[in-house]
Amino acid sequence: MKILNVEINNYRSCIQTKFSLPLNLMTLIGANGVGKSNILYGLRLFTEMDNNRTFFTDEIKDGILDELINTQINLVVDFEDKIVFIRCKFYYETDERNIDKVLHSEVKYRIEGENSRKYHEISGTIYQIIDVLDGGRLTFDQLPKSIRTNRIKYQTRLIKSLTNLSYYSATQFSDPSKCPISIELDDYRISSRNVKGNKIHQQFVYDLYKAYKSSNSNFELFLNTVGLNGLGLVEDINFSDHTIPSSSYKVKTGGKIQQIENKKSIIIPSVKVDGLTLSPNQLSEGTFKTLALVFYILNDKNELLLIEEPEVCIHHGLLSSILQLIIQQSRYKQIIISTHSDYVLDMLSPENILLVHKEFDFGTKVTSISKTLSANEYRVLKDYLESEGNLGEYWKEGGFDYE
Repeated sequence: MKILNVEINNYRSCIQTKFSLPLNLMTLIGANGVGKSNILYGLRLFTEMDNNRTFFTDEIKDGILDELINTQINLVVDFEDKIVFIRCKFYYETDERNIDKVLHSEVKYRIEGENSRKYHEISGTIYQIIDVLDGGRLTFDQLPKSIRTNRIKYQTRLIKSLTNLSYYSATQFSDPSKCPISIELDDYRISSRNVKGNKIHQQFVYDLYKAYKSSNSNFELFLNTVGLNGLGLVEDINFSDHTIPSSSYKVKTGGKIQQIENKKSIIIPSVKVDGLTLSPNQLSEGTFKTLALVFYILNDKNELLLIEEPEVCIHHGLLSSILQLIIQQSRYKQIIISTHSDYVLDMLSPENILLVHKEFDFGTKVTSISKTLSANEYRVLKDYLESEGNLGEYWKEGGFDYE
C-alpha cells in the first residue's frame, strides 16, 4: 500500500488538513505549534484499528459513541495496483500522557473503476478474523465457508495494510536508565507484563534479541552500521540466555499446599564500548537513541514509517548517516518525517518538503513548496540550490515565508 492523499478532520489542530504524498519520502517542516506532530499522531490512529476490540450493539452504540472524541480520516491509496478511496472514523479517548486509545472505528472503502460509487462498509468481524489468522489458529481456507469469500479476503488484506505502520518519536528512547538489564522470556516470547503501557525500552531490547536470534533479520547489517566499520558507536552487541529454577505454590481443596516447580528463561543483553562491557541502561542517551532508531529503520517491515524529529540528541555527523539510511530505505517503503533541523533539509530536495502552518479559523494546513511559490520563484529556488546553497540555508534565511 502507498498513501497518495490524506485528509484529517477534527483531530486536535487538524480541523480539515489535506495534503498529497507524491514521493516515498516526505518531510514536514514548520514552526512550533503548527500541527506537525498532530499529523503524525492522526495517522498513528490506524495502528489502533487492529486493537479495536470494543463492539457495540446498535441499541447502545449511539449513546456511548456520543461521549467519545471522534475523528474522520480519508485516504486515497494505491493498493494492489488499484486506487482505493478509504473513509475511517475513529472514536477514542486520550489519557493523561496524551496517548489516544481507539475504542471503536468504522471503515468504508470503494475501488476506482468499479461500476458503483457506493462505499463498502467493513464490519467488526474482520478484526476477529485477523486475530484468528495472526494467532495461527486457522488459515483462511479453514474458516467457515460462509465468510470465506473474495470480498472478506480482500477486506482482511486491506485492514492489515492500513495498520501496517510504525511511529518513532524524538523522546521515545530517552533516558536509557529505563532499559532493563534482563528480560524474562516465556517460551521465547516476551512476558506480557514487560510490554504493558509505554515500555518501549523493553520492547526494543526484545526486538533486538529476536533479530539477534533470527537468520532472516538484518542484525548483521545493523551491527556493521553502528559498529567500528560504520558509525563507531559500539564494538559489539551480545545476548546470553539463562534458565533459572523457579517455584510457586497452589492451595488445593482441604488446605493442602502444592509446590509447583518450573523454570524461567531470561536473556541478558550486553554492549561493548571502548573495551568495556556495559548494560544498555549504562549507555548515553544519544548512543541509545541512535542504536534504536537505526535498528528500526533497517528492521521494521511495515509499509509506512512515521519518524518525529530524528535530529534530537544526535550529533550532526551521526544524523547525516541516519538520514542516508532513511533515504535508502524510502526506496522500499513510505517514510514521513517531521523536523526542525535545517541540517535535515540540506540532504533533501524541494519535492520532498511539505510546509506546515496554522490558520486561526482553519487549523493546520499543509502545502508543497511547488504550490507555495510561483513558477518563477520555484525556478529561482532550483537555481539557488544548484549554484549557491541548500534548502537548510534557504529556510534559515526566511525563504519559506508562507509557513
